[in-house]
Amino acid sequence: MHPPKSDLFIIAIGASAGGMDAINTLFDHTLTDAVSYVIIQHLSPNYKSFMAELLAKHSKLKIYKAESGMEVISNRVYVMPEGKYMTINGGKLILTQREESTPNSAIDIFFNSLAEDQGNKSIGIVLSGNGSDGTKGVAAIKKVGGMVIVQDPQSTEFESMPNSAISSANYDHILLPQQIPLKIVEYVNQKIWTKRYSDSISDQDESNVMELIGLIKSQTPLDFSQYKRPTIIRRVIKRMLANNCETMEDYIGLLKTNASEIDVLSKEFMIGVTNFFRDPEAFEVIQNKVIPEIVKNKLLVDPLKIWVIGCSTGEEAYSLAILVKEHLLALKKDIEVKIFASDIDKEALDKASKGFYSPKNVRDISASRLRTFFKKEGKGYQVRENIRKMLIFANHDIVQQPPYGKMDLISCRNLMIYFNPTLQKKIFSILHYCLNVEGYLFLGPSEGLGEKRDMFHEVDKKWKIFQNIEGSFTLGFNTTPTRQAEMKPGLSSTDDLDTSKYHLPDPITEIIAQSHLEESGFHAGVCIDGENKVILPFGDVNQYLLPKLFNDNLLELLPDELALTVGTSIKKVAAGHLSVAVEQIKFTENNEVRSVRILVKPIFNDSKSSKQRFIIYFGEEKMENNADKVIEVFDKNLYSNRHLTELNQELGETRKKLQQSYIALDESNYNIQSYNEELISSNEEMQSSNEELQSTNEELTTLNSQYQDKIKELADLNDDLNNYFRSNISSQIYVNKNLIIKKFSPISFKQLNIRDSDIGRPIGDISTNIKFSTLMHDIKAVIKSQENIKKNIETIHGNWYSMTIVPYIKLKEGKPDGVIITFNEITEIIKSKNIIEIANAKLIKMNEDHDTFIYSVSHDLKSPLNNINGLISIIQESNDIKDIKLIAVPLIESVSKLRETIDELSDIIQIEKGLEDYDKIDLAELVREVIASLQDRVVQSSTKIHIKLEENILFFPKKYLRSTLLNLISNAIKYRSPERENEVEIKSQKMDDVIILSVRDNGLGIAKENVGQLFTKFKRVHDLNIPVEGTGIGLYLVKRMITNAGGEIEVESKLGEGSCFKVYIKTKAPVRLES
Repeated sequence: MHPPKSDLFIIAIGASAGGMDAINTLFDHTLTDAVSYVIIQHLSPNYKSFMAELLAKHSKLKIYKAESGMEVISNRVYVMPEGKYMTINGGKLILTQREESTPNSAIDIFFNSLAEDQGNKSIGIVLSGNGSDGTKGVAAIKKVGGMVIVQDPQSTEFESMPNSAISSANYDHILLPQQIPLKIVEYVNQKIWTKRYSDSISDQDESNVMELIGLIKSQTPLDFSQYKRPTIIRRVIKRMLANNCETMEDYIGLLKTNASEIDVLSKEFMIGVTNFFRDPEAFEVIQNKVIPEIVKNKLLVDPLKIWVIGCSTGEEAYSLAILVKEHLLALKKDIEVKIFASDIDKEALDKASKGFYSPKNVRDISASRLRTFFKKEGKGYQVRENIRKMLIFANHDIVQQPPYGKMDLISCRNLMIYFNPTLQKKIFSILHYCLNVEGYLFLGPSEGLGEKRDMFHEVDKKWKIFQNIEGSFTLGFNTTPTRQAEMKPGLSSTDDLDTSKYHLPDPITEIIAQSHLEESGFHAGVCIDGENKVILPFGDVNQYLLPKLFNDNLLELLPDELALTVGTSIKKVAAGHLSVAVEQIKFTENNEVRSVRILVKPIFNDSKSSKQRFIIYFGEEKMENNADKVIEVFDKNLYSNRHLTELNQELGETRKKLQQSYIALDESNYNIQSYNEELISSNEEMQSSNEELQSTNEELTTLNSQYQDKIKELADLNDDLNNYFRSNISSQIYVNKNLIIKKFSPISFKQLNIRDSDIGRPIGDISTNIKFSTLMHDIKAVIKSQENIKKNIETIHGNWYSMTIVPYIKLKEGKPDGVIITFNEITEIIKSKNIIEIANAKLIKMNEDHDTFIYSVSHDLKSPLNNINGLISIIQESNDIKDIKLIAVPLIESVSKLRETIDELSDIIQIEKGLEDYDKIDLAELVREVIASLQDRVVQSSTKIHIKLEENILFFPKKYLRSTLLNLISNAIKYRSPERENEVEIKSQKMDDVIILSVRDNGLGIAKENVGQLFTKFKRVHDLNIPVEGTGIGLYLVKRMITNAGGEIEVESKLGEGSCFKVYIKTKAPVRLES
């Protein structure tokens, strides 16, 4: 049976590494009707894909390499081409170019577009592969109501993709590849045919549905007659589809011959939808309002009792247990808790009792609750013992079995919606009876209390939580049939039949029974079904029944004579009589002869229906004649003969059926023989195919051997390359033409901060240590021009590298496929070069200084030498001793000036040689020494010296500081102003980590434009007309000494007002560095 081809389902198959085998296996078992397949596999853009050709060996469907704009048509397979992304819009495939620099998410992209375009006709399949591609896509498909299948990770070569999809909990089935096609068939057929079946079945006679329910009841203890018809029909359709039944009659015929299908159908009727903390807001009300009130009113000796009806696999029951446990732990209170969790589905109860759930089951539980109340075991979570011991799971049918009583809370959620109003009314009576006064009732959001609403207070209107405010002392089931109504307890002579235990099939039965009992004067009666089982006793029926325990068959509960009569009369009524009456039925009881009369009438007499019902009345009064009744006088022989005749007829029918079975068996044997011959033929064909496969396998083995040799060569080459990289002291990086890092030498990690995880990433996305903004541009330039580029670059840590970019040429193609970037460290070379450049600059400056120096020395030496030479000539020409004495004074001065110049030159040479050692100096003492050496000048110039020393101890070369003070004080005296009394202030003070030593005067001062030249060698900044001698070397020497010792000197001066020289000396002596 195939669905209409206009109903198209699109099946998207996502796969990556290891997915080809799974795809082949899947298509070996795939159907060809009403579906299309789209395969999205991660493929290298650099190699041609042969998937279409390979897949053609495993599928009869037409296989196409997808093209943009291609319409998806039923019974075809579309394969995504390499280097592309694919989407679907309006049933047409759209292709776009994939950027290699981005992670491959082709499966997610197509799944998302499929969900948006096809809705609940989308089917997503995730097969073997690395990574997590497809995880977001399956969520989109589940959101629109489509189906998701994941390959069982244990059957995959690479399990990352399936595991990622499974961990998201957005899947319907985890299957082996060969199991997937069958599941797709079931899903597609059910979707397509459900509506058509629903329309046709809803128009059929109700008797078909009732017959089907009767078949279930005949084999199981379950009665679904009070379930809503749409619920039943939907589940019947599902089984009809699974068994390829066109009509309800076909399916009923299957049920009559296949007992296992009845079990399967009954399980379909048992709705098992549940989750942990389903409807979280509702459970918040239970947590914050209901449980605190129950616990508050509980005595320590009273157990807290909860009943979860229709618990399925136990999630809701465990949820309530967790809430109770949390509240008791918060109060530090110890109360016995009993949670009864019941259901009619034994398999679901088995799972609930084990308390083991998958990650998908527990996804709605918070992380803290999961840690506290569950423990991780293998691939799932086990409920901890402190929660498990609070629950009692039981196979219980609320419709047919005695309920649990004295409950503080009953949860009966989303169960009533499957029942008709009559059964709902009965169950609400049960729930009300079972609740304590002030107990709570928790219903589903679409359920209500009906007639019982006045007995409850509404706690939460939205989430249908109610509190019982009125006690109930009777169950009051007198309107619906139940399994318990079938006389489970049995009867005894000491235990009268309690009619309150039994329930009529419906109000009509009760009316018929009671009215006829009254009008005919019978004492008692029973209502039975088509199998003679007691449904309802009424009146004083115990006087006619035998005391047999645990028996509800009416004929076995009656004395022999009465049983013979009743059984024969029932068969007459079943055969079409309106009623049968028999009188004067005599039998002995307790040594007394009794005479009884009976009347048998039908209520429902459809032999095809499970609702066949009869009423048997018992009495001892004489009956009146009635045209509608067949009245007979009991004759034991007559009835025995009649019963024997009936038995013979039944035996004949049985023999006839047995003969038919023999014929059918012969036909089956013939068919089996035919099948066996076909199997032998198929086996021979398979043997031939096997020989062909063996030959192909040998060829593949040879080819595989060749590949293994090549792989070994590649492995050796790879080892050589890795060893070369490992031994290379230079950093080398291989970048392909798409600027993706493919390989690098180990030292690159240390030198350039590149890590193993960067392989496969664009080099432009990586933060390295190098300061090189044009790297990407240079790589592209080398690939384009095939010419090397070499540059020196610096890292953020100050290291220098010589970088060479050369093209990576593939020999086969002769075209660049990327570049090799080599980094050779040249930090020491760069440092040496810088040192040489600095030294060279110094040498050039020294040469310039020496030229100036030689010129100045030549000038300064010539002047006194010329004076001396002239004076000596005068002495030679003069004979007067008095003249010679007069000439001796300037001669001595010229010699003195010459000596002073020579001394200063010696000081310059000494300072240029290097730095003096540092001394701990008592500044006050040194100042006194210097002033003492200048005492004559001080007195002669009438100079007042003021000393203000706040800091007295400092570290500095003493020789330099003495010379500095001597020079500065001498200049202050030498360049004093003739217009005022000369004053000199010597001062020291500390500021942060330096000591400031200043020498201030009120002398001539220096013009602003000359201050910058003050410390230049052989430079005099005062007016040369001022009669003050000087060489222009003194302040230059001061500057060099202060600088060489690590200090600084500056001057503040104003022409006509004076000058202030400040020397900055660090408080701590610097560490001397050897050159």
